[in-house]
Amino acid sequence: MSKKDMSNRSTEYAVSFKVEMKHIINKDLSIEEYKKRFSEIREEFLNKLKTVGEGYEDVKYLACDERGMPFPWVWNDESFTHDKEEGSLNDALQFASHMINDGMCFAFMGRMADDGGLEVWLNTFEAPVEKPTWPKSTRPEFEFIHGGVTRAQS
Repeated sequence: MSKKDMSNRSTEYAVSFKVEMKHIINKDLSIEEYKKRFSEIREEFLNKLKTVGEGYEDVKYLACDERGMPFPWVWNDESFTHDKEEGSLNDALQFASHMINDGMCFAFMGRMADDGGLEVWLNTFEAPVEKPTWPKSTRPEFEFIHGGVTRAQS
């Protein structure tokens, strides 16, 4: 969704869209084929995260926990801890990639910030949770959900 599309909407009547991606891979694939397909699925999702901020001068990447509460998620090599609540696109891509590789479901949503920039919120969850919880003060303009990758059962 472009900045123009989002800024032309009334905040009161904004219509959001959501894309959910649950992937089931054929159980008959070899482990190497499974790994290849898993990587393709992950990269397809990460490409969506890469492109949502295009056309915006200011994009903030934030993360929230299972209750929708913001938390420090950006890794700092010097302090060897997660110590910042706002990160870069690269931070967001690394976070998403690690969570998906660990078998977690991952979601991100975007909304126009009060300063005219774009806020992209990140969230990770696992079954039996079926959808992310966003901060109460936010209303998604768009939402993408990676529902995980599973191998088909017999």
